[in-house]
Amino acid sequence: MIKLFTLFNVVGLFLFNMLLGSDVSIVQNMPERIDPGTEVRVTVTVTKAQISGFAKLQIDLPPGFTATAIDTRGASFTFADGKAKFIWMALPTQSSFKVSYTLSADADANGTFPVTARLSYIEDNERKTADMAPATITVGSGTAVASNPVPAPDAASNAMDLASAAETGMIPDVAVTDTPDLPSQKGPGDVSATRTITAVSNTELLVEVTVQKGLLRGFGKLQENLPEGFTAVVKEEDDAIFSTKDRIAKFVWLNLPSKSEIKVSYRLLAPTGASGTFTVNGEFGYLLNDLTQRAVVGSTSFTLDSEAMAAEIPPTQQPEATPPANQQTGTSQEAAKPAVTSPTTNAQSQEGAPKQNGTTAQATTPKASSTPAPESGITFKVQITAAHREVGQAYFIQRHRYDGPFSIEHNDGWIKYVTGMFDRYRSARDQRQAYLDANYNFPGPFVTAYNNGERITVQEALMIAKQSSVQ
Repeated sequence: MIKLFTLFNVVGLFLFNMLLGSDVSIVQNMPERIDPGTEVRVTVTVTKAQISGFAKLQIDLPPGFTATAIDTRGASFTFADGKAKFIWMALPTQSSFKVSYTLSADADANGTFPVTARLSYIEDNERKTADMAPATITVGSGTAVASNPVPAPDAASNAMDLASAAETGMIPDVAVTDTPDLPSQKGPGDVSATRTITAVSNTELLVEVTVQKGLLRGFGKLQENLPEGFTAVVKEEDDAIFSTKDRIAKFVWLNLPSKSEIKVSYRLLAPTGASGTFTVNGEFGYLLNDLTQRAVVGSTSFTLDSEAMAAEIPPTQQPEATPPANQQTGTSQEAAKPAVTSPTTNAQSQEGAPKQNGTTAQATTPKASSTPAPESGITFKVQITAAHREVGQAYFIQRHRYDGPFSIEHNDGWIKYVTGMFDRYRSARDQRQAYLDANYNFPGPFVTAYNNGERITVQEALMIAKQSSVQ
């Protein structure tokens, strides 16, 4: 009788999947009833059509049951918390295949329970699932009906679950290292990766990684080891799943894009007061002929000089000169108030180039600092210094030999001094170079960017304005 019930169950599940019309299906040959303290062999038939690459078969078992692998068809098998998982780095080549496991019931198990199963896979670079038709199994007399609800899969959580399973079963994380001179190294199959780091501000950098993978497909993972205290925010993921924890930032592909070159980027944010030389290390892990391989990205070092910026104006130092009374001052008492500037002053701020003779300052006729009118669209400026105290023109003449106009910005506890306002990045870049050529005593001026007055990265501004850094 049990065999007859089993046959009906299998046939019913098969017809259910046929009616769904799906090319990918799973059918589990499992009895409807089992005695407490016994075990049975369960076979799962996977019809996968043309899909290949990474996949995970998960079977959710009721309380009081355990599963032990018999035939995995090349998958790694785990059982924990009522979940039996078969994970393939690459699915078998056959369009249909079977896996099997031993299902054991506890001696005190009793009741009727639901059993669910799901195959998660990649098709056309999309994460998809195939669910088994609903089924139940009865233990003992079956007088008690137990509930074991399993929530419906959600696309985002399923993607993260797949990525986590793939990492665990295929390419685990490598130990974080701060080695500053780790060389890059190609992996088998002529796979390589390179990294560039570009300073965006005193506390932010843009990290870009390019992977030359050729015809490689299937699973891939880029791991970036961050300096202590730094955080990463994804910018471009190129179809990867991005995650970050502790000092590791990861881009995981369940099925690598078909193009030969993939590019990702992220914003690297420095902790408050970070100063000195720091290093980012990383590697790209992938599968080649079902074997785990690695291409070392190597080390990339960069330097932050926040301490020098903090020391720009010592807390005890006051401006030593005061502009004439008929001039609008930039002292600490008045700089916090928005200054009204004339069209002539704005024109000088936006268009005027710095004086080329930076060795002699015109202390008797200092130009006023200014706060620009509300901005719209994408604009660029040049930040000439930053400190923790507001000062006026007299200080800039004495300390930096600079008597040109500037504006004040308050950001992240810093007082930042900027000049100019440009529609084109190239104009701001040329202004920065003019400051360098004039030998003003600035601690490294750099270009800043804004969107409707809100500070953003230069790269973001270039993308929004559809400009190039070389234009």
